[in-house]
Amino acid sequence: MAILIPLVFLFSYFFIRKIWFQLRKIRTVGTIERIELGYIRPNLILPEVKVHYKYYFQSGLYYGSGYLNLSDFLPTEEFHLHLGPGENPILYVGDMEIITEEHIEHYLLSKGGSVFLYLDPIEPYHSRIDTVNLNSITVPSDLL
Repeated sequence: MAILIPLVFLFSYFFIRKIWFQLRKIRTVGTIERIELGYIRPNLILPEVKVHYKYYFQSGLYYGSGYLNLSDFLPTEEFHLHLGPGENPILYVGDMEIITEEHIEHYLLSKGGSVFLYLDPIEPYHSRIDTVNLNSITVPSDLL
C-alpha cells in the first residue's frame, strides 16, 4: 500500500502532463520543400513518402520532416507505383505515366504544396504533420 499511493500520483502527473501538452498545440501551415520516395532494396517502393517542410512561427523560421502516405496527396485518384527499368520509379495515375523521382515529386507538389502542422508554442521546433493542404494557396496581384 505504501508503494501504491506514490504510483497513483506519478501516473496522474504524467496523465495531466500529456493532456496539457496536447491542449497547448497550435495548428499552422508549413510549405513543402521536398518529397522523398521510400525504397526497400532491391525492388520495392513504400507507400509512404518523407516530406521535408518549413514553417514560420513568431519571429523564426523552422524546418521539419515527417511521413505521409501517397494516398494523402491523391485522395480521389487510383494510382500504382513501382520500379521500372534502371530502377526508375514509375507512377501511374489514371492514364498518365510519370517517370523518375523528380517528376513524381513535382506532380505531388502540384497536388498539395503545403501541410497542416501541430506545433508546441514553447518548443516550436517540435512539430508534427497533420494532413496535406490540397487547396491551392494563391496571392492575387494587380497586373494592370
